[in-house]
Amino acid sequence: MSKQTQVTQLSKTQAIFYHLYPGIIIALSFVVFAPILVNNHYPPQLAILVSIILVAIPLFISHLGWAKKKESRKTFWHLNGYKNKLSTGKLILYAVGLVMFMFLVWGVTQPLDKIISDKLLSWLPHWFTVQDFNGYGKQAILLTLILNLIINGLLAPFFEEFYFRGYLLPRMAAWGKWAFVLNAILFSFYHFWQPYVYLTLILSLTPMIWLVWKTKDLRLAILTHCLLNIVGALLSFGLLLK
Repeated sequence: MSKQTQVTQLSKTQAIFYHLYPGIIIALSFVVFAPILVNNHYPPQLAILVSIILVAIPLFISHLGWAKKKESRKTFWHLNGYKNKLSTGKLILYAVGLVMFMFLVWGVTQPLDKIISDKLLSWLPHWFTVQDFNGYGKQAILLTLILNLIINGLLAPFFEEFYFRGYLLPRMAAWGKWAFVLNAILFSFYHFWQPYVYLTLILSLTPMIWLVWKTKDLRLAILTHCLLNIVGALLSFGLLLK
């Protein structure tokens, strides 16, 4: 049975602003934390994890709390516009298929991401675009990977999907049939601390966001995002063996 929640729609300007302003604040916090951690012999990847815990999650909670009050909702969950429930089989099948597609896109576009990083973003500090752990001790890398598995594998996907897909996407009716496309593009641009992967993000996320938009099941977005990041985090442990 379809469970559609009536939501307060956003203007196009509001939708764009609500997508991008968290990313600007998170990127600024990354710029603050990264040099400090690097100077203390920790990889810059740890800085974004610290930013997620200290800045991103509190920011999402704060915005959702404001929205809950503004829309007179009883709980945060009532802000979610996508409460439909796919069957367990479809939910798992779609999520696994989407994750496989995302890794395929990542494999194809990784060389281009490297070119963008080396040629177009070379003016940025090295720690801003570094994608490996070269030069750091095993203990520092292990700590980063463990925190990445927990924070980036579970916490960040839940809060990001609830905010961007459960809260924002259902309120983008002003964009009509292009709402899911704009959501994918703006969510990709929200990652200001990873400008070298914009193309990868847009190409890999658009099918997932379209499917969530069509099925109106937020669980699909959360499950897919968690699976993607958990698998990626587990694969990263292989870097310790190099």
